[in-house]
Amino acid sequence: MLTIFCCFSSSLLAQSQETATEDALAHQRNVFKALENMVAKPNSPEYGRLREQLKGYPLEPYIEQKTLKAHPYLANQEKIKAFLAEHEGSPLGRSLRYVWLTYLKKKNYADLYMAYFRPTSNVELTCQYLTYQLQDPKNHESVFAKASQLWVVGKSQPNECDTVFDAWTKAGFRTEDKVLKRLALAGNGGSHTLIPYLKTLLPAEKQYLADLWLRVRRSPNYVSHLSKFPNKNPQLELDIIQYGLGRLIWREEELAIKTWQSVLSKFDVDQIRQYKLAGKFAVALAVAEHEKADEWLEKASHENAEEQLFRWHLAHVLKSGNWQHALEVIEQMPEKNRSELSARYWQARALEKMEAFDNANQNYQWLAKQRHYYGFLASGKLAKTPQIIDRPLDFDKQTLNTVANMDAAKRAYEFLQLQRFTSARREWFHLQSQLDQQQKLVSAVLADSWGWHDRAIYGFSNTGYLDDIKRRFPMAYREELVNQSEANQVDPAWAFAVARRESSFMSDANSSAGAKGLMQLLPGTARYLAKKQIKTNVLFDPNINAGYGTQYLRYLMDKMDNNPVLATASYNAGWRRVQKWIPKDHSVPMDVWIETIPYKETRNYVKAVLAYQQIYAMQLGKESPLFYQLANMQLGGETL
Repeated sequence: MLTIFCCFSSSLLAQSQETATEDALAHQRNVFKALENMVAKPNSPEYGRLREQLKGYPLEPYIEQKTLKAHPYLANQEKIKAFLAEHEGSPLGRSLRYVWLTYLKKKNYADLYMAYFRPTSNVELTCQYLTYQLQDPKNHESVFAKASQLWVVGKSQPNECDTVFDAWTKAGFRTEDKVLKRLALAGNGGSHTLIPYLKTLLPAEKQYLADLWLRVRRSPNYVSHLSKFPNKNPQLELDIIQYGLGRLIWREEELAIKTWQSVLSKFDVDQIRQYKLAGKFAVALAVAEHEKADEWLEKASHENAEEQLFRWHLAHVLKSGNWQHALEVIEQMPEKNRSELSARYWQARALEKMEAFDNANQNYQWLAKQRHYYGFLASGKLAKTPQIIDRPLDFDKQTLNTVANMDAAKRAYEFLQLQRFTSARREWFHLQSQLDQQQKLVSAVLADSWGWHDRAIYGFSNTGYLDDIKRRFPMAYREELVNQSEANQVDPAWAFAVARRESSFMSDANSSAGAKGLMQLLPGTARYLAKKQIKTNVLFDPNINAGYGTQYLRYLMDKMDNNPVLATASYNAGWRRVQKWIPKDHSVPMDVWIETIPYKETRNYVKAVLAYQQIYAMQLGKESPLFYQLANMQLGGETL
């Protein structure tokens, strides 16, 4: 009885201590936020009083950093020096160093600037450093080597680089070859506004090359005017022609093909260049289902061809329904491509169509053991439930504790509690740089235990441990996603799969295209669904985002006659575009249609979401006939 009482007392004591610790941290979080607004007056009594209360708090260094950033003066040099030394390479140090260097540059303190400079991707800071280094002739060799790297790029560089570039030019390093390289970079996807300037740097007899780049950049069909390409500098002119034809083939196929034939008559084109352009033509013609696609696919095929060429060659043959040819294309692939799950699956499909059922089933049986889109398709072909085995990571708890108690981990956790996700991720990235491979893997478990699902997902993916299903496919925001799915009459497993693919459950996700939150909704889409103006920031609320996201899934299902595959493709590419991809005069197997979606991003998106949906159906404890239906579904003609 005494033993039980002692154990019970110890448990109560541990709980009490944990509660006290959490209360103390909650208080310090409030103190931290108050101090952030007081860094302009570090000598005030209130600032000092609150700093005392912040001692030992993981984010305390950020108050010191913010204070020093607010006062980057020589009077604080020793404090700044000590802080930078202590936090070298961390987000704390990088941010302060930038402010400090900016101040030193403004005051023209050359020696101090060079002493505090560290290699950085910031071109302005780098060029200022090189400018100061120029003052000593002993540095010229290294300065000019770096200047060459900075100058030969396809965009303009900041004004801070002018002094270095001028000295580099006077020293004879701005050669014609470098000008031509920069011209090609600017023309081929770089800043076209740089081209007129580069033209002035070329000798008169080569300035026409800049004019050609500019005209082809503005209008790719200009390459069809071969009389404008005098063959004075054949390889340089061919670079421009190759770039233009690579764009023209997507717009005017016949003109591009005709022009290329004329190019071969006028120029001596080496085999590597011919293969490269043939590959571009082949893919474009295959996507467009052009009658000459087969011819160009054959021309482009060689053992060192790009991976997408083999994929498109097979996809084009699959679309034609020539299963014998599909087997031949697979056999011609390099071994690494032939052994991929996609090739194994399509080999099985071809064998099945050719009634080699035993061989087909052997492939299906092997594939069905793989937790993958193609493995699930194989299970559908065998009318079996896909096998999804969860093997949670077996980890050392001491290693977990070690990682959790590292300063960067503590700071990341605190920022997470303050919902400052960007700052939390900066600290997390810094933490990863300090860990070995096993610790990185354990850190994914740590992130999962914090409910920080996107870091856990990326952590398992980056370290290559893919069998911890419940951590890689967490039931994050379960209440929000399930409730909103049921309210909008869509499959919750589908909603989970879309959120997992779109944001990895990053509620603050913000794409370059402006998509927001958990299910990466565009504000325009949300406004359309809401039929009213809504504030963009509300889309970072998981419940609101899940509401509009599942409402949009329902909308797409209605548009696509309740076909989940087409609705999934529409979520990524837009329903109007997807409708154009549906064959009108004939039907194709759904797996073939997915394999031949013209957009790589959408093609991969559909495969991923369907596979995730199967996994989440298991997580939700539901039987899903999705892949059985998919394996036997036809699309097009009279069928959706």
